[in-house]
Amino acid sequence: MAENDFKNIKEVFEKAKRGDRESFSEIYEAYFKPVYRYVYLRIGNRAESDDLAQDIFINTLNSIDSASYDSSPLIYFYNVARKSISDWKRKRRRVMPSDENTGDYFNPGPGDADENLKGEEFDNLRETIKELSDDEQDAVIFKFVGNLSSEDTGSLLGISAHSARRLEARGLISIRDILKKQYEQQS
Repeated sequence: MAENDFKNIKEVFEKAKRGDRESFSEIYEAYFKPVYRYVYLRIGNRAESDDLAQDIFINTLNSIDSASYDSSPLIYFYNVARKSISDWKRKRRRVMPSDENTGDYFNPGPGDADENLKGEEFDNLRETIKELSDDEQDAVIFKFVGNLSSEDTGSLLGISAHSARRLEARGLISIRDILKKQYEQQS
């Protein structure tokens, strides 16, 4: 499914809602991995992330009639994911243990931006990102893991592109400072 094929996406969702397995499979293949990566980076538990990502797909599929795709279907999925994570955090109010490994959802395909994020590096990044504010986490994940533009990130966060760029920069500076402190403690 082409990311920019806006005219076709609603039709594919409608077919999936009517039980067309091929259409649902097409949607799932196109959007599950980026949604799962985002959810996992935000909550840090594989089982909970898997359940929540599945719920996000069901909720998105059920709400297709009210969906608006201002820029892309992935933006819509991320928006549903942000709200779902917020609800999940309110319900849980507890820290979940992290996973030992990241599983198949992080095995990048050719040309993926995150192809160097494997194993220990990814776990270290995930733990570092947890120390940022929720908005900084979202901005950094959307921009550098989800490969979204600052305009799309701003749209998802309900802020201007300029404010999104500031959040991205502030998040990166915080990550740099956290990693620098960790490095100095190890030396």
